[in-house]
Amino acid sequence: MATTKQTPPGFLGNLTADQEIRLRQMWAIVLRLLDAQALGAAEPSPDPGVNRRNSTLTRTSTTISAAAGSAYTEALGKAMQDVGVSSTEIRAVRDALTSLTTDDLRFGLLSTAKCDHPDSLLLRFLRARKWDVGKSFCMMLHAMVWRIKDQHVDERVNANGELHALRQEKDTSKPDQAKAGSQFLAQMRMGKCFIHGVDRESRPVGIVRARLHRPSEQSEEVITRYILHVIEMARLLLLPPIENVTIVFDMTGFSLSNMEYAPVKFLIDCFQANYPESLGMIIIYNAPWIFSGIWRIIKGWMDPVIVAKVQFASTFADVEKFIAPENIAPEIGTKGTSYEFVEPSETENDPMQDTATRDRLMEDRTAIGEELLLVTSQWVSAHQSNDQAKVSEMAPRRKDVIERLRVNYWSLDPHIRARNHLDRTDIIQPGGRIAFYPGSETTSDTETAKAIEVEHVEQAQVKVVDV
Repeated sequence: MATTKQTPPGFLGNLTADQEIRLRQMWAIVLRLLDAQALGAAEPSPDPGVNRRNSTLTRTSTTISAAAGSAYTEALGKAMQDVGVSSTEIRAVRDALTSLTTDDLRFGLLSTAKCDHPDSLLLRFLRARKWDVGKSFCMMLHAMVWRIKDQHVDERVNANGELHALRQEKDTSKPDQAKAGSQFLAQMRMGKCFIHGVDRESRPVGIVRARLHRPSEQSEEVITRYILHVIEMARLLLLPPIENVTIVFDMTGFSLSNMEYAPVKFLIDCFQANYPESLGMIIIYNAPWIFSGIWRIIKGWMDPVIVAKVQFASTFADVEKFIAPENIAPEIGTKGTSYEFVEPSETENDPMQDTATRDRLMEDRTAIGEELLLVTSQWVSAHQSNDQAKVSEMAPRRKDVIERLRVNYWSLDPHIRARNHLDRTDIIQPGGRIAFYPGSETTSDTETAKAIEVEHVEQAQVKVVDV
């Protein structure tokens, strides 16, 4: 079953003609970045259908050279310049690509997309940068570099999950690692942050109980690891057309002793720079008066678009405006809890030891990814040449490749991602099925999305509205 929520404007399935052009224009630059031409693809040029920024920078040649051992090329610099990217931004891109190969970036794109539609990934950055193609591309590239080079999200977060922390905790021969594992699991066990159902817009709801945070009880490294772990868990719950989450910050019992600015700043930066357009709403519930001064500081770090998504709720009735009462977590506004962390099993990650299957599926994913670049290049070129016959031919081929990429991810998932609490409680089920209320007698309630069967949004024709 798929949610019946209507696709909002600017999302895949509901794009204007101008937005479609900008999506293809961004793909043209991505194809240059990933050297699709080396795979036998045509080299599409930036689509002339979108006006460039009115700057002399778009009319002067770049003097920025490609560095040895870098994925940056003169062709990429020219493509960026053609859509109005400034020399300063191009230099930043060149520096970010130092020591990264084209293969690294192709892997990074597939890693960042995970099970999502690749177009949806690009559209997140386009919406975040108000459809400025150059700025959107730069933002996406920096997010990919952050993921694969700075944070090593797949190797250090997704592959080393809760069972890894449990083994660290038990291994007293390495006291520093044992302490880190214990601190990480303490947050999972207490339910400092957990997922509970959906809101009235069918978005997954994350609950953060601020009173449970004590700065001295975990290191900065551990809290960073924990935040990324929770974000990566929540990402897997986003099924078309739902692309963002609601976070409830329950401030009941909060005091200044619970406040720590560094992780709050890291969380904001994650959502603004590296997981853009992933926040649907923030509900701050039952905030005490001392929070007003804290809020003034935090608000200054936030983009106005995110600030506009913040709702303050003083009463339970206020929360009910956004979350149906039967779906509100029992923990909200109380010091009790129904949350119970299910401890990892020693055998739950055994598929990750099957390296032969993992490698075979990774080879398949790489091949499908290369096929995606090829057909996308042909799809973009067909639109640029206004070859409607070719467009009609390439669209279903591309849709098929993207669906195979999604299916491949869920086959690969048990071999590259450590199981977590959501897997153990049957919220995340095999093949990408999501049951927000596992064990419920009703599994067909579309309004509350009690169980959402993966159904790819591309199986319907994309709606294009002329402007």
